[in-house]
Amino acid sequence: MKRFALIALTLLSLSPAAFAVQVGVSIAQMDDVFLSRLRGYIIEQAKTHPDMKIQFEDAQGAVDKQLSQVQSFINGKVDVIIVTPVDTQGTKNMSAAARAAKIPLIYLNRMPSDSKMGDGVSYIGSDEIEAGRLQMQYLADKVKDRESVNVAIMKGLLSNDATRFRTQGAKEIIAKHPNMHIIVEDTAKWMREDGMNLMNNWILAGDKIDILSANGDEMAIGAAMAIKSNGLKIGQDILVGGTDGGPNGLQAIKAGMMTDTVFQDAKSQAYGAVDMADKAAKGESVQAINFIPFQLVTPENYQKFMPH
Repeated sequence: MKRFALIALTLLSLSPAAFAVQVGVSIAQMDDVFLSRLRGYIIEQAKTHPDMKIQFEDAQGAVDKQLSQVQSFINGKVDVIIVTPVDTQGTKNMSAAARAAKIPLIYLNRMPSDSKMGDGVSYIGSDEIEAGRLQMQYLADKVKDRESVNVAIMKGLLSNDATRFRTQGAKEIIAKHPNMHIIVEDTAKWMREDGMNLMNNWILAGDKIDILSANGDEMAIGAAMAIKSNGLKIGQDILVGGTDGGPNGLQAIKAGMMTDTVFQDAKSQAYGAVDMADKAAKGESVQAINFIPFQLVTPENYQKFMPH
């Protein structure tokens, strides 16, 4: 009997995975620049939890694919699920499935609009309306003495609450300035190439644009490339606002390709999600909603956001 107990103990000591915290992560789209940075930070922070094992899945922008990934995590009996939703209005079934299985679910970066937080479901990210307000207030101050200012709004994916709320925040500020008018708005799907093409189309259509407000840096950089290729000057002919404040956005501010951006703290969001997952797996309580503040980035202060 003693010998059997000893063998059992030895087997247990050889399989630490039996005690590991298994975390399933579904990323809306791995080829999205910001989301790929989040993924990198999740990997980085998971290393500080030696007992944590992460399994990543790419939803490739498909809601049904993401739902089946979450279902697979549940069937595989993971301890915690982290999701950056493809569609923030398409999370209800994921939340219900996780709750039914009593597996904690953490939404990261994109806040669901059709799922109530709490009761095993949490969110960590930022207050997207604030991003739109911060970006546009800085731009509005730059043109407050002009008689008439035409604004173009370049949106991210229409299925994202970030798109809706960043646009809403920008529009709140525009509404307070009688000299500012929105003349065009359309989506460039968070992508640089789409941003370049859309801006090009607007310029070639003869739209006189004074301010370009983009929901994300990649689109703003694409727009800036189109502005330059059409012989116009950024900061003089057209002010360009972005959002995210990642390495590419900061370089664009440094190079004079963008007027301002809003720093979204990818590192704090991802690190926070991993730490929340560790707590939740151990049965500790986690906040239902955890907002990481946005910060305005301008040519005057961009250096403090540059990676050291």
